Amino acid sequence: MVYLEFFLLYRILGIKTPQLLTLFLSEKLLVRVMLVGFSRENRGILMEVYPILVDGNEIDTGQYAVFPDMDRIVQDPGLAIALQMREATAVQRLFFKRAPRLIPESNAQMRYLRDYRRHHGVPNYSNDELDDVIYAKVSIARESDINAALQAGVRDYKTLFNPLREEGMGVTLDERVDALYEAGLAVKDRYEEVRDVSVKEGVPIGTFNWTWDMFTEYLERETFEIWGQSLDVIEKPGRDGGRNLRFREPYGIACLFTPYNSPLALGILSITSSILAGNATILKPPSKVPLSTILLGRIFTEKFQEMDLPRSMVQVLTGGGKKLMTRFMKDPRVGAIVWYGDSETGTELWSNAVSLRIQMAPELAGSDASLVWGSDVDLDFAAKMIVKGRYLGSGQACMAVKRLLVQDNLHDDLVQLIVEEAEKLKAGRPSNPEVTLPPVGVTALYLLVDQMNDAVAKGAKIETGGYRMDYLGNRDPAGLFYKPTVLTNISQDMRVVREEVFAPALPVMSVSSVDEALAIANSSRFGLRSSIFTDDPKIRMKWSKEIKAAGVSIGQDHLYFDPHMPHLGGYKDSGIIGAKYFQEMLTRMKYIHVGPNIEI
Repeated sequence: MVYLEFFLLYRILGIKTPQLLTLFLSEKLLVRVMLVGFSRENRGILMEVYPILVDGNEIDTGQYAVFPDMDRIVQDPGLAIALQMREATAVQRLFFKRAPRLIPESNAQMRYLRDYRRHHGVPNYSNDELDDVIYAKVSIARESDINAALQAGVRDYKTLFNPLREEGMGVTLDERVDALYEAGLAVKDRYEEVRDVSVKEGVPIGTFNWTWDMFTEYLERETFEIWGQSLDVIEKPGRDGGRNLRFREPYGIACLFTPYNSPLALGILSITSSILAGNATILKPPSKVPLSTILLGRIFTEKFQEMDLPRSMVQVLTGGGKKLMTRFMKDPRVGAIVWYGDSETGTELWSNAVSLRIQMAPELAGSDASLVWGSDVDLDFAAKMIVKGRYLGSGQACMAVKRLLVQDNLHDDLVQLIVEEAEKLKAGRPSNPEVTLPPVGVTALYLLVDQMNDAVAKGAKIETGGYRMDYLGNRDPAGLFYKPTVLTNISQDMRVVREEVFAPALPVMSVSSVDEALAIANSSRFGLRSSIFTDDPKIRMKWSKEIKAAGVSIGQDHLYFDPHMPHLGGYKDSGIIGAKYFQEMLTRMKYIHVGPNIEI
């Protein structure tokens, strides 16, 4: 069969060496499998169009990315591959059907394509069946749209903030608080619509409801008033009898690249913070799951227009992340950027932003450590919180329990409890209320496959899990779900310890002292958040003081948030500067000295 494949490639395609073949496949057959929209011509299929939002207007650009119904794709991933193959050239389809062994394994997408073809064959569907699975199409921003959005931000800059509350000089902080509160009410009124769109994007209903319940608290008036305190004018007397004023003012145009793993929760955090700060806010939704973010932008825009606020207060531009980041970085009209992602890319972008005089607020990777210690610690509670903190969203969160440290005499009992809790978690269709696990993104999935292979080769023991599965929980070497995994017999040289594990696997390490636990926890290059479960107040304080992470949760859900807490941020490769508030990161301090007997 291999000889036949090479014959086909040699005679039909004119490719004469394996090296050229690999190059051809790598560059030409970049099939974006699952969770990613793909461009296509309009086939006359009836589906909802998600327009971009520029200067208060919804714009259908005529250029689209088409998104399938993930509630259907989860059942049969072959539908996604068939949709991609329908858009491929005849030559590309020939490779997939006739030469699967020659598909390179140069990236996660290629590896998935090869695995699916090897274990499930060639998916075969009619055009009508494929058309039926398409849910929506998203308009892709053109250069003219990008320029118009930026120009609108420049035009409205002076009207978006008014720190001294002078009549006719723009929108005051109090008015921005009112606007966000009213927009929040509008979002809450459309709960079912936001839920249904999120499910179509692949978010399980149970996960969505947890996110909704926690983060819609951030849409309360009290939240914006709390955040606004750090922006408002502070007045102190001058030594000369005058007055000193200081306050924070916006950068102007802030471009927000919201993340695919939590578009609703982290989207709300960054969107509301930027608007509260007084920026002309441009949202760039995650390319994999843009629909819910576009819907949020639409709801905010509608409410702001009702209130006759500046039209550039929020705008939405879509397109490739790298392309738009490059575009924004090069434009002197952009003042600030929020970006979520891996630490290597984030620190490089951060460095570039500084050189271009752009304020960057990056949210980077984490490998959070949690410690369980004590003579009378509640192991049942700790196990439940650790399982939630590790496996929520199939572990696809920067701020998650990714390394567990356990007092040696508690180790076996706690591991057993964690295994029992982890085995209760359920994969399945997002629309099933009993489902707690979504698919794992392809890049994170294959990273975990490699990390697991490394761990097992170095002696790790799999207590539960350790394999891919389909939506019914059955073993599937090409599955997009991963069985929640607990690992013991861990050594510090394993990749599951040294790297971020952005998927549902938890390495558990036994320690004989708190100092040993701190040494292991602090040996990581990451420092986002940590947690501790202990009955000893002195150990709580020791951990809180000595852990090199921006946040500590004591005896509570590792993922706990409330409006009084900073918006993430980390030490070391998780962010350098520590915990932060987005509304502060997206503003800069200004001070004014008013001389004696001078009125302003």
